[in-house]
Amino acid sequence: MSDSFLISVIRVADFHTSLTFYRDKLGFRVDWMDPDIQTAQLTGTGQELLVLTANPELDVRSLYPADQVVDGELEESATDPTSGADSKEPVPAEPGSVSETEESAETGPAAEGEKAVDPVNVEAPAEQTDQQGTPGEEWTGDPLVEEVEESSPAARWHFREVEPEGTLSFYGENLVLFQEHLSVLAVPDLLLEESPGVEQVLTFKDPDGYRIAFHESLRLSDEELLELYRKGPDLLEGAILGLTEEDLDLPVEEGVTIRQLVLQMVDFDLEMMQRMKWALAESGRSYPIPLYDTEEWAEALAYDRRPTHVELSMYRLLRDHILTMCESVEGALDRHLVSEQGIVEVRTMMQVVAETSREQIQSILDTRHQYDK
Repeated sequence: MSDSFLISVIRVADFHTSLTFYRDKLGFRVDWMDPDIQTAQLTGTGQELLVLTANPELDVRSLYPADQVVDGELEESATDPTSGADSKEPVPAEPGSVSETEESAETGPAAEGEKAVDPVNVEAPAEQTDQQGTPGEEWTGDPLVEEVEESSPAARWHFREVEPEGTLSFYGENLVLFQEHLSVLAVPDLLLEESPGVEQVLTFKDPDGYRIAFHESLRLSDEELLELYRKGPDLLEGAILGLTEEDLDLPVEEGVTIRQLVLQMVDFDLEMMQRMKWALAESGRSYPIPLYDTEEWAEALAYDRRPTHVELSMYRLLRDHILTMCESVEGALDRHLVSEQGIVEVRTMMQVVAETSREQIQSILDTRHQYDK
C-alpha cells in the first residue's frame, strides 16, 4: 500500500519574492528548490505541500518519478476545508497521507496524539536543498524528487493546479499572535474570523493574489469541555459572592449591570439547553435556530430589578440536567441538529455556552476589581 500526497501548484510572477514570502513570513520549510527553473517545493506548518513556480510552461509532474504521479486530483472534499456534504463543521483538509482506499474520502485533522506524517520522505540532490538560493546543477529533465527508500512504501503524488486568485488552505495555531506577527511584517488586509466552538480562520493574499486561509481548531477535548461546562455555576456564584443588592447594579458595560448580565446568562443557558435537549432526543432533526433580542428581553423580563438567587439555582439545575443526560445517552456529544447554518453538534453548542459564560463571568470580576468590591 502506498502513501498519497496532495501537492498544490501555484504560478507566480517573481520566484524570489514568492519564495521569501512563504519561507520567511509564513514560516514554510523549503524541501527543495531549483533557481534555474524558478521552482521550489515547500511544506506548510501543517505538513501541506506546495510547489511554486515562475515558469508558466513547466509541467510540474515531470519533476517527480513518473510511476508515482497519479493523474487527476484527490476529490474536492478531501482538499477543500469547507466542502463536503457530510461535513459537520468547516475543518481543514487532512494534510498528511491517506491510504489508496481512502484517497477519495473526506479527511480531517489527525487524531489527537497521532504523530504528524512527514510527506517529504525523499532525498533531494544536495545542490537543490540550499534554502539560501544557491543555484544547483543545471536541470537535465530528470525527476528532482527521487524515489523513497525501499523500506518505505512508494509515494503517490496528486497535483492540484490552483487557479489565479484561488484559495490555499493551511493548518494554523495561535492565529491571534500569527496575525500580529504578519502585521509587523506589513502583510496587508489580514482578516481573522471566528466560528465559536469550531474554528477561527485568518485570511489574506500572497504577492500574486492567491487567497491564503489558515484554519485553527477551537474545539476543546471532551474532558475539557465537560469540565468547563460543569464548573460554570461555581464560577458564577464565586463571581458575585459578597455583593450587595446595590453592588449588583454596578455597570459592567454601558447599559448593562452585573444583575442584568447574570439574568442574561441564565436565559442564554436556558435557550441552549433546549437546543441540546432536542439534539439529544431527536438527533438529526431540522431545527430553525430562534434568535432573540437581548435588550428586548431585558426590558420585558425586568432584568433591572429581579433578584439573582433564584437564577443561580436555575443555572446550576440547567447544567446538571444536561450533564446527567450526557452521561446517560450514548454518543451524546456527537448528536446534532440541522439548522440553516448546517449540522450543529451538542459539543459545539455546549462549548459556545460554556465559553460565553466564562467570558461574561470574567467581565463581572473585572467590574468588581474596577470598583474595589
